[in-house]
Amino acid sequence: MRKIFGRSILLSYIVSYAAVMAVLFIGVGIYVNNSYASAIHESIVEENTNRLSSLRIQHEEKLSALINIANQISLSPYITPFKLKENALKAYYLKEHLVSYNAENFFDQLYVVFHDDEYLYSSGTSMSMDIFTEKLMHYEGIPADYLNSLLRKKDGEICILPATGVRSVLTSDTNKNMVTIIIPLRLGGRFIVGNAVFIINDVAYQKMFTDEISQERNMYIFSGKTVISAKRAINIPDEVILKEISETEDSIIRDIVLQDGSKYILFAQRGKLLNLCYVSVIPHETVQMQTARSRLAFSLFLLMLSVPCGLLTVYFANRHVKPIREIQKSIGGDITAEDGFSAIKKGIETLKGENKALHTRLDESMGVCRADFVKRFVKCRFPARRQAVDTASALGMDIDMAFYCISITSALPPEKRALEHLNSTLNYKSGVTGYGTEIFDHEQYLFILFANERNKLESWLDNAKAFLSSLDNEAVMAVSNIHVDFSEATNAYLEASTAYDNRFVMGDENILRFSDVSSAAKDIEPFTENYLEGFRRALYAGDAKALHDRINELFRILKTKKFSLFAFRIIYNEIVSMLLNKYLSYGDVSENSIRYYDIFELSRCRKVSDLTEILQQLCNDILRREEQNMPNENPVIGRITDYIRENYTDPGLSIGTIAEIYGMSAAALSQKYKEQTGMYPSEYLMLLRMEKAKELLSKTDMSIQEIGTSVGYYDASSFIRRFKQHMGMTPAKYRMLVKNASTK
Repeated sequence: MRKIFGRSILLSYIVSYAAVMAVLFIGVGIYVNNSYASAIHESIVEENTNRLSSLRIQHEEKLSALINIANQISLSPYITPFKLKENALKAYYLKEHLVSYNAENFFDQLYVVFHDDEYLYSSGTSMSMDIFTEKLMHYEGIPADYLNSLLRKKDGEICILPATGVRSVLTSDTNKNMVTIIIPLRLGGRFIVGNAVFIINDVAYQKMFTDEISQERNMYIFSGKTVISAKRAINIPDEVILKEISETEDSIIRDIVLQDGSKYILFAQRGKLLNLCYVSVIPHETVQMQTARSRLAFSLFLLMLSVPCGLLTVYFANRHVKPIREIQKSIGGDITAEDGFSAIKKGIETLKGENKALHTRLDESMGVCRADFVKRFVKCRFPARRQAVDTASALGMDIDMAFYCISITSALPPEKRALEHLNSTLNYKSGVTGYGTEIFDHEQYLFILFANERNKLESWLDNAKAFLSSLDNEAVMAVSNIHVDFSEATNAYLEASTAYDNRFVMGDENILRFSDVSSAAKDIEPFTENYLEGFRRALYAGDAKALHDRINELFRILKTKKFSLFAFRIIYNEIVSMLLNKYLSYGDVSENSIRYYDIFELSRCRKVSDLTEILQQLCNDILRREEQNMPNENPVIGRITDYIRENYTDPGLSIGTIAEIYGMSAAALSQKYKEQTGMYPSEYLMLLRMEKAKELLSKTDMSIQEIGTSVGYYDASSFIRRFKQHMGMTPAKYRMLVKNASTK
């Protein structure tokens, strides 16, 4: 039993860690599972939308080709309306002309019919319309006389007959599903003289429906309420689909539920030709199955991860218990008697009792009491002025005066006894009373100064500053505004602390007054937002030259504009945060690199060049880490980057063009490029153009229009607008700024 109780603290740690991990795993599991479901649904929707768009584009290209053929036949100077019995030679010329269109693979047969003639013409023969419709071509469900009227129709509209079983001696007398498209022929593009009849094997449509990625889906091409052609893998009545798409004229994506409770996702897109509608339907189970597989895989991953986490829990719990047992031994507790916390508590209570007399003696010390009063006064622990005055009076302190302020002074070495000398100058003769204490953690002296006249306070501060400077020429004294209300003591302390923190900006040869701090920040201009965005692009592009140029450019601009070091640090604080975020993304970051961010807390840098040197070094570290991660890059993205670098001056270069070259969509290219480089390809393209433009602006006398053209812009206005967006100033202003800096 003793061993069990002796190890109870270890068990407590293990149970606590296990509970935390369980909550973390459950939270992460819920979040990731929900994310998987959303991501998979979006992926399937995007995939089917793209597939349907591909079908629409393919079919419309085929239709456009057929319409072009009909237009070419209409516009041919060798083809005019005729009757075979009156001019057989023209029939010969027509057949010869139709031979040139037999290379088209989309349609099987092409015929030409003139309204005033009783014959039908193809590249191989001419035949009577009656023979063609009654003996040569047999359409299922279409009578011969109705087919004859369709082939000779004069309304000028394109007509599409849906995929229908056709038996013809012209196609080996086999029954095939064929789609028939009838397109009017316009003589000279104006007068309708006949029709071009295209007969297409439904196999060509089925090829368009086929996808490289096998997925259970139905695909349809509707013309009004008629299905032109379809691929059906799911048993869904066509009437259900027609009802859904008839309610809207726009592209839609919606869930549908059949009477048997089965759910499907319907995708529909309206075509640009002949008011066709393209539809795809997939079972809702497809999304659920993919989501279930992803969730199962992630659950197995969490299960496997729990094993090393459990081992680490035991390891760290044992490490944390070890020092507790050592403390327990050091205070004389029996580690087998009870759990460690109880033994330590008893030992501390014993020590408190032994030291109680010592604390009592210290509290009775007048100096300690006065120092404690100063701290409580600064913290506004006295609800009323009279209470503060009475408490101070009991300690021999006179604070019942009209004005007061708070001063923070840098601590000097003990041998100089600065605190004692300053206290000796605070007396009724000077008209100023004050009480102070040393803040050891910050190496500062804190004084609260009281007087009945403002000028007395100002005079004493000047004398105190001169005295401190005689002891140490780098001594710093910061002072708050002068206050009247004791309830503002905390604000007064914050004012003095703020002035003290700005000592390297405001200089230390004079008293640092809070009223002067705000003027140190007046020269921060709104150009920083544009500059930082350009810096971010160069950083994520991994362009070392562009990064260093941006840093030197900021150094030059700020010096030219005579920015204060305080303003300079504010801007650099944003840059360092950006650099560290990039650096931390690699993991395994050394403490030597993290210390860069401490320059603003430690106020280690006194000159602009110090900060510039640190930024250059941090940029180099990040770029080295970038090179170490290069083996994991997608080689296609690397080639795309090289292509952009080689062709960025081409005005016709666009992301769409690049995507087409590398066989992907513009959206997919942008997303993959962003994932690997941290920026979109369009941002990188603009970065290259802007860096080249800055080089030409600073090193040549070319005009703004010439520079814009040479870096890839069609006109000067587009170049100026982009440059101002990137740099926060116009090209002309930038050129003037660079020349002024060079002259200085």
